[in-house]
Amino acid sequence: MMRLSDSQSALLEQVSTFILANILWMLLAALIIPLPAATAGLFQSMMPMARGENTSFFTDFFAGIRRHWLKATLIVVIDVVIGSAVYGNLVIMSSPDFPTVIAWAARGVTVFVGVAVLLTNFYVWPLLVLTDLSFKELWRMAFQVTFVHLWWSFALLVMAAIPVAIAAVLPSFFALFGMFSGVALIICWGSWRVLQRYITFEDQPLA
Repeated sequence: MMRLSDSQSALLEQVSTFILANILWMLLAALIIPLPAATAGLFQSMMPMARGENTSFFTDFFAGIRRHWLKATLIVVIDVVIGSAVYGNLVIMSSPDFPTVIAWAARGVTVFVGVAVLLTNFYVWPLLVLTDLSFKELWRMAFQVTFVHLWWSFALLVMAAIPVAIAAVLPSFFALFGMFSGVALIICWGSWRVLQRYITFEDQPLA
C-alpha cells in the first residue's frame, strides 16, 4: 500500500476538515438553536487554514463550539435584532404616508446601519476564535477595524459572495460539500490579513 507523505496527509486532513465542517454546520444550522455554536466551530476550523497552519476537524470544530457557544449566541441575537429592525424600518419607510425626502434619508441611514453590522461580522467571528476578548471588546475592535479598513471590508464582502454565486449555478451538492466552509475560509483569510496587525500573541487563546 502506498504511504502518504506528510504534506499529502496534511492536505488530505485539510480537505476533509473543509468538507466535514461544512456538512456538520448545515446539519446543526437546520436545527436553528445550535446555529451560533456551529458557526463558532466552523470559523475555528477554517482559521488555521487561512493562517497556513494545520487543522483538525474533530479538534478545532468541537473546541470552537465548547469554548465560544455563549458569545456566539449573543452575536447572533444582536445580528437578528438589528437585522429585524433594519427590515422593519425599510418596510415602514416604504409607506406612502412618509414624505419622499424623509423616506429616502431614513432608508439611507437604515441601509448604512445594516451594511455596517454585516461588515463588522466579518471581523467579529474571526476575533471570537482568535482572542479571549470580552464580548464588548470584540464588537468595539471589530467596528474600529471595519471602518479603518473600509475598502478592504467591502472587497471582503465581494470575495465572500463568490462561493454563494458559484453554488447558485452549480448542482446543489456544491453547497453540501463546500459553500459555507468556503465563505468562512474567505472571511478568515481576508480578516486575518488585517487583524494580524492588531492582535498580539497575548491576545490569542491557548490551544
